[in-house]
Amino acid sequence: MKKLILSAVAAILLAASPAYAGSCPKIMKQFDAAMSKSSASVEDKAKAMALRAEGEAMHKAGKHAESVKALNDAMKLIGGM
Repeated sequence: MKKLILSAVAAILLAASPAYAGSCPKIMKQFDAAMSKSSASVEDKAKAMALRAEGEAMHKAGKHAESVKALNDAMKLIGGM
């Protein structure tokens, strides 16, 4: 029974990764568009740009869930979400 549960969890995690992979570039593009219109402070924009760079690096490293989190946090800082 444990093997069945572990197999199911592993399958779900593996299936979710490609879904995140497609989200990263989309969020980066949305961020770039929102950044030019943002009225956030210079400090928040700098933090957001650092998070965006971190998100892009994670995406390239195959860490898509972490990438999506960083990119969404960047969007929140500039008021894009």
